[in-house]
Amino acid sequence: MNIIKITDSNLNKSNIVYLYSVLGSYISDAKGRIDAAIDSGRAVLNLNVGNFQDETLRSEIEDKVADVIAVSYKYDFFKKRLKTYGLNNLETELLYSAVISADLEEDKRFVIRKIKNSKEYSIDGVYNFRLGALKNKWDEIAGYIPDYFAADQLREFITYLIKEKKGRRVYVENGKVYDGRFKRLMRTELLKSDSDEGKIIKEVILSGCGEVELSSKIDETDEFYLKEYFGDNIFLRSGYFS
Repeated sequence: MNIIKITDSNLNKSNIVYLYSVLGSYISDAKGRIDAAIDSGRAVLNLNVGNFQDETLRSEIEDKVADVIAVSYKYDFFKKRLKTYGLNNLETELLYSAVISADLEEDKRFVIRKIKNSKEYSIDGVYNFRLGALKNKWDEIAGYIPDYFAADQLREFITYLIKEKKGRRVYVENGKVYDGRFKRLMRTELLKSDSDEGKIIKEVILSGCGEVELSSKIDETDEFYLKEYFGDNIFLRSGYFS
């Protein structure tokens, strides 16, 4: 068996929990084993698989490691640097989600180039020592965001992002969000938020979609902000009315 190790600081063990959740099915399909542990003060994920030369599996692993940096670490970065006022607590979290989503795929491609075909993925090590150019870009973006950010400005920003993603749809059913391949999206697990309020709208924003299909009722807060930002790009299936 070949072993790939993914590690992060114990302070960021929630990132390893996320990877355990999203990679489990891929490792199982490859007839392998996935184990998480704390070792010498670090959170560790061991992936035991017979053939890591499988490019599809390797790509999935690196895609999800890039998720951790481009969502979790970026969230921490902007939460420290953006000291905006004018929004309520949830809207501030939606602003963070929108900023993350704005160039998420571009950020992930940059990270993947830096970690491609590694034998061990030290997430905090990559972030601290190999992503200077990416952090410089984030710092520049933070400088463009005004100190005062009103709710209508947030709506304009998010609706602009949505128009750029027109045609890309996610699916919401029983409080869970799925992509076009019906894989569950769980990026909100990477946000170190103090509240689960608005979890669906945050997940939808982080997906980078332009359309949302609802197959069941959702929380009133999530529904309010979905209507506020997506408007006519929300599609209701029969399950929503039952």
